[in-house]
Amino acid sequence: MNGIIGHIILNVKDFVESELFYDSLLQVLGFEIDHSDTGEWGKMKSYKQGEHNLWIRYDSKKDSKEFVRDVGLDHLAFEVKNENEVDEIFEIVKKLDVQITREPKKYPEYTETYYAFFFRDPNDIPLEVYMQ
Repeated sequence: MNGIIGHIILNVKDFVESELFYDSLLQVLGFEIDHSDTGEWGKMKSYKQGEHNLWIRYDSKKDSKEFVRDVGLDHLAFEVKNENEVDEIFEIVKKLDVQITREPKKYPEYTETYYAFFFRDPNDIPLEVYMQ
């Protein structure tokens, strides 16, 4: 048996704002828009790369709560091939008007070549772009 992570769904508080953000970020990371759906219940959109899907979902029948870093998701990280790609994504994210929590730098405490930056999506979900 060889299980893989098939998909991850992120609940968002504002679909339009999140869609603009994830369209910009994920397409430059090589994801393609795979599917979208709208109904009485809300909206969903899927970004696919290979066997993996990342979905954003807005539930129109639920109130959003502030993201709390507690038991559950700590952060979601995207691996790229080199430092130049990390820097390129950083420049794109800076223009998306979201909080950058740590600018690109080396993290030798992780590995000798680990290079990353950290930021929050419009829903305050922690994200990372790195190379190792």
